[in-house]
Amino acid sequence: MLYIVGIGPGNKEYFTEQAESVLNSVDSIVCYKGYEKFIKRFNKPIYTSGMKKEIDRVDYALKEAKNKNIALVSSGDATIYGMASLSYELNNKNNYNVDIEVISGLTSASLCSAILGAPLNHDFAVISLSDLLTPLDIILKRVNSLLMGDFVIAIYNPLSKSRKEPFLKCFEIIQNHSKQNNLNLVVGIVKNAGRDNEEYKMTTINDLMDNLEEYMKYIDMNTTIIVGSSNTKIINNKMITPRGYLNKYLK
Repeated sequence: MLYIVGIGPGNKEYFTEQAESVLNSVDSIVCYKGYEKFIKRFNKPIYTSGMKKEIDRVDYALKEAKNKNIALVSSGDATIYGMASLSYELNNKNNYNVDIEVISGLTSASLCSAILGAPLNHDFAVISLSDLLTPLDIILKRVNSLLMGDFVIAIYNPLSKSRKEPFLKCFEIIQNHSKQNNLNLVVGIVKNAGRDNEEYKMTTINDLMDNLEEYMKYIDMNTTIIVGSSNTKIINNKMITPRGYLNKYLK
């Protein structure tokens, strides 16, 4: 059996009881080497590999799972930019016929929304700015469509030292949209959510673009950015997107 386990941001308090139970019961654990520090406490044999070795890692887990109970770990939720879909694809492609069970985890958008206040309290979408697997023109097309639909947008993988173009082009589109619609969208930036060095900032698209170099030094691959809709506001120093109750029931 292959268990695909979402462990949330990594710190123990964000593991679900189900994840804890599975990781305590399996024969061994497979994960990206950066997550090993979060699962050492289970005292299981651990197989790790690095970035861009996802296929090798998942294939190894599937082969091992033919005769053992194996946990394949993803941060956050394994079905949200995680290893779940690749596991199903390779299991089918290579005819391994391994039983797979996905264990849900806490994804970054949910945790960051709570840290910032309640920006995801109305319709929202999640998008990754990583163009390693998705062409940049498709990413930007999707960003533009989300802005046109006035969605709150949670942005994963915003910026790395070697990959700046998606971030710059994405936020140029957001700025242009804001100017065209006479808006100054609220932006929440959460770094290392749910980990010991967690921190966050709230700003606006105009301030971010006016101080772009400073923000780009701050933002990295451990950062999630939430861009508000036209209805998102700051209330008591928290980023809030109203659900609409007051407008409907307290007119």
